[in-house]
Amino acid sequence: MIDFTTVLVVIAIVIFLGICAIIGLVCLRWLYSRYAEQTSGITGDLSGRLANSNPLMIKAVVIGFLTLLMLIPTALVHDLMNERHSLYRSVLYETDQEWGQEQTIAAPLLVIPFTTEARITDSNGKDKIVVGHDKLIILPDQLKLKSNLEHGFRERSIYKSLVYTADVKGSASFHLDPPPIKNLQKIHYDQAYIAIALTDNSGIGSSPTVTLAGKELELTPGTGLLNNYLSRGFSAQIDPEQDLSAFSVAFDTTLRGSRNISAIPLGMNTQIEISADWPHPSFRQFLPSTREITSDNFSATWEVSHLSRNYPQIFNNSDDLNLGEIIAEAQLFEPVSHYGTSIRAAKYGIMFVALTYLMLLVFEFTRGIRLHLVQYLLVGVSLSVFYLLLLTLSEHISFSLSYSLAAGVTVLSIASYITAATKGTTNGLAIGALLSALYGFLYSILQMEDYALTMGSGLLLLVLLVMMYMTRNLNRVSEKDNDAISSDKEILET
Repeated sequence: MIDFTTVLVVIAIVIFLGICAIIGLVCLRWLYSRYAEQTSGITGDLSGRLANSNPLMIKAVVIGFLTLLMLIPTALVHDLMNERHSLYRSVLYETDQEWGQEQTIAAPLLVIPFTTEARITDSNGKDKIVVGHDKLIILPDQLKLKSNLEHGFRERSIYKSLVYTADVKGSASFHLDPPPIKNLQKIHYDQAYIAIALTDNSGIGSSPTVTLAGKELELTPGTGLLNNYLSRGFSAQIDPEQDLSAFSVAFDTTLRGSRNISAIPLGMNTQIEISADWPHPSFRQFLPSTREITSDNFSATWEVSHLSRNYPQIFNNSDDLNLGEIIAEAQLFEPVSHYGTSIRAAKYGIMFVALTYLMLLVFEFTRGIRLHLVQYLLVGVSLSVFYLLLLTLSEHISFSLSYSLAAGVTVLSIASYITAATKGTTNGLAIGALLSALYGFLYSILQMEDYALTMGSGLLLLVLLVMMYMTRNLNRVSEKDNDAISSDKEILET
């Protein structure tokens, strides 16, 4: 299927490059005419020598101007990459809504409604009784949560979204010791229930269970709680005959989610285990006490005491507490997507143009070849098209293969073009070798995120040293030309 956005960007690039060529040619012609006027007083071979006595400065200025103009197509390609990346993120968001979002588990909780009565005096001086309704939320003494994730991908068009299916098991022990409640009228023990709080109810799989004293409880949707971390999930009504002074409860459910799964350590002593068949985990917020990562999977364990948090074991539903101050979170980390890597590569675009132009300029004045401004322009186009090829190919095949193909096409096209333009195979091979080294170095930088700045700085230093070595004799050549010009002037005057 044709991507019309890409077609429009390519057309825009061609138009801008045409404008760049026209402006560059006009500038070069103007500079040449001005220089010719300055040297018009000297004729013949002397005029030719004067006109060529210092061409480096003129051409360097024009090529520098052309390099700045090449920022336009590079920026267009960079914007296209950002646009495609934004589209990719929107597809991931839609997939999350359909399959299941990032899941946070806060369970199990013992919830008991209670009623208060308060006698107040209204503005008319009359006494009246105000009845209030609230709920006690009792956190477990001992809590164990175990979650085993199996990853998968949901595909939409050319995009893939990383998702998981989690088998979650938990057990907890409670003891009920309600605190003094102001204006308490009654605690409704017969309405007590167990709440299993989750982030996204749409990700709940079939047949979850909550077991108390060996008996499965009947489940109802919702938790009936106000806290942001507790407002969604499901609940199980406790038998009114159940002794709530001390008991244990277990639950089992299957969850669908995307990328992240986390659990809130609500117990006085909490043990959380998360494992997955994914080799790239990222642990955030509260780090695990132990973890094991292999080439195929990972597992992590958290041991958390209630002393690590600031909220109590028993509180009211109406209390505004931050239960998310400590969360054990494991992310199925997806190494930088091809869009992110392509965008990082495009950031080096202007540097590649500048270095390539610098190499061509040095080749001109060290190997005795001459390149036209249009030829510089077309080389810059090829360098810009590399990033467009990289983006297009990486949407369908692996980034490594995409990079190899795009770089190979670019290097071969520029090397062949330089060979034909200079009528020298050696020149084309030399430019091809230098470009291959640059693209190889760029790939290394993209793979080494932590050392990208070091690698980039090293590349610039290396190129600078090579250019300094190759241009070490330019001043000697200029001095010889000046001596020859002075000699010719003396001859003419004589």
